[in-house]
Amino acid sequence: MKNVVFLSVMSLLMFAACSEDDSKAPVENEYGAVTFELSAVNEIEGGAVTRSPIYSQEAVQHVTQVNVYAFKSNGTDYLFEKSYNITGWTDGTTFKRYAVPDENKLALGDYKFLAMGVGADNAFTVTTPAASTKFEDMAATIATSGNETEIFAGFAPYTIIAQGSRVSIQMIRKVAGVLGYFKNVPTTIDGSPVKYLRLTVSASNLQVNLSTAAGSTAGVTPFNIINVDLSTQGTANDVFTGNTVEAGVVKVPNSQLNGSYLVPVNNITLTLGLYGADGTTALRTWAVSSPGVGTTFDILANHFYTLGRKEVASGTGGTDPNDPNDDDAPIDLLTDQTITVTISPNWTIIHDLVLQTP
Repeated sequence: MKNVVFLSVMSLLMFAACSEDDSKAPVENEYGAVTFELSAVNEIEGGAVTRSPIYSQEAVQHVTQVNVYAFKSNGTDYLFEKSYNITGWTDGTTFKRYAVPDENKLALGDYKFLAMGVGADNAFTVTTPAASTKFEDMAATIATSGNETEIFAGFAPYTIIAQGSRVSIQMIRKVAGVLGYFKNVPTTIDGSPVKYLRLTVSASNLQVNLSTAAGSTAGVTPFNIINVDLSTQGTANDVFTGNTVEAGVVKVPNSQLNGSYLVPVNNITLTLGLYGADGTTALRTWAVSSPGVGTTFDILANHFYTLGRKEVASGTGGTDPNDPNDDDAPIDLLTDQTITVTISPNWTIIHDLVLQTP
């Protein structure tokens, strides 16, 4: 299933008379009647959890609100013209047709259409366009690092003409996904009690451009994208028994599962660490590496970075019960083994990241 949302804009054909003679020229009217046809390709599969926190690399979506913005060319820039709220779109909707009312049609001309979709838990503030707002100025901003939620956007240029026109827009995620899946976290290291498990990113951003997917506006630096207080958990055989997850999420025993969305940010490093009771003393750390790239890399929109493998949230057997290669594979922190970060095929690309042995 593709991780996309399609938007089609279809102008109604206007003919000079009711005739079967196709050689007659269409009426040249001042406005083009427009119908939006929106298709959400990736449906919800068994109520899979994809809101933050993230519990698997499944690429389903929970869009509940879709807006379409029209930007008209003045010969130099594309400036905001109109916006349309696609009413009736609810969690799980896969197709919606929206006919623009006669009183809100678009004048003929060259346009760029921007489509944006968010979920009910949306924490982004999206640019409120005015007549002077340029197409490339549309952005989504969070108040602080850690507030990221899923947001989709896509655009396409098109010329509205009297004869009718069709344009398709592919909406993709404008945030990245990061997942950490670990097991057998030790209760002590060299005699010192372990209290926190953290995945730290060296820098974060608060704003993403909806057309370019470029991140900007520095946020918390460094930022703990995963921060688990292990002291609230039970222990057995000198390891923690695991964190509490949402109902319906299944994980292996003695495991820690957490993740979140992240605004795109460039030239970062990721550090996995176990910390002592004071919250600042690092008892053991691992540098995260991207094979073929190194320890410094970019976090890109619609890319999914996972330390440990978890194909589905609802079970530990992966997507294919007969394929053991896609079963859950949390990283065992009692043995300094490689940590693999993957992106499911429903995301843009799969990244394999590894931990460097201390």
